Amino acid sequence: MSYWKADNRNRTNWNQSLSTSAKTKRPKKIRKSLQYLLILKKFDNVVDYKNVKLLKAFLTKYGKIRPRRKTRISVQQQRLISKAIRKSRAFGIIPVKCDVKI
Repeated sequence: MSYWKADNRNRTNWNQSLSTSAKTKRPKKIRKSLQYLLILKKFDNVVDYKNVKLLKAFLTKYGKIRPRRKTRISVQQQRLISKAIRKSRAFGIIPVKCDVKI
């Protein structure tokens, strides 16, 4: 009796034997693109210029508005957020520039 024939009797399926040893449980990570959608849902998709917590999530550390390709939100939501940020800057709620120490 050869080695290969004995090996085939023990295994029912080659993929099945590989999948049981290769699987490990890892904690799920929230993708960055989903993070901004979850922030909007937290505030019930209501964008207001007085809501500083929501608006600061869409600003970079330098005070710039994050682009839509990074946040993955819809065009209408991006317009609302950018208008609210500009309005809150005009009223002085959010600073226009952030000081960067070198």
